[in-house]
Amino acid sequence: MANVLLRNRDASAAVAEPHRWALSFWARGFRRLARPWMISRHVRRFCSPLTVRGTEHFSELRGPAIIIANHTSHFDTIIALSLLPGSLYDRTAIAAAADRFYTESVKGAWYSLRYNAFPIARGGGSAALNYSQWLLQTGRSLLIFPEGSRSRSGDLLPFHPGPAILAVRQRVPVLPISIQGARNILPPGNRWSRPAPVQIQIGAPLRFGAEESVATANAKMEDAMRALAGVEAVAEPTAV
Repeated sequence: MANVLLRNRDASAAVAEPHRWALSFWARGFRRLARPWMISRHVRRFCSPLTVRGTEHFSELRGPAIIIANHTSHFDTIIALSLLPGSLYDRTAIAAAADRFYTESVKGAWYSLRYNAFPIARGGGSAALNYSQWLLQTGRSLLIFPEGSRSRSGDLLPFHPGPAILAVRQRVPVLPISIQGARNILPPGNRWSRPAPVQIQIGAPLRFGAEESVATANAKMEDAMRALAGVEAVAEPTAV
């Protein structure tokens, strides 16, 4: 879901305004109460078995952060949300492609309520990041899939610069999460989910100094994600 794209193309992306009411007390309360039904039960049912390593890195986040994950399936969103500690879950918003998830008003409103999602226009340039920047400035965290679209091969696609721009401009840490196996639950093009083993590796937060360029930050984020996938490949699994 969370597709952040900054592309130089003439896109006719849907223009949708963020639903700021999704940040309200009642909307947060709905998500908190509904989390066991909308998030946790699906992960328990379809991530079988589920292996998670690195959860201690969540405690290293002291304020707003950008959480990034690789993207091979729409199920990635539910998996990533299921990992977040309660306080972080309550204050995390998800960037979603406007031309896919916000073309219908009711459908878009449901995504906003259910996931605290907000639309980003593909090809919208730096202006498309304005709401993301505001969220970080007001103490919220972001969940973003920097590849911009699902990888059909499972290999990591080049990252789009949006998350790196936000990290460098706002001086917020980036927490990488590698998700392996979700594409077997809900492959691109499939409508129905099926159980499959899933391995999660959460990395240490990345922090970028004032002298860091966007290109360098972007490369470091890609390297961190590849390194986490490599750890998963050799580590002894421990099911949870």
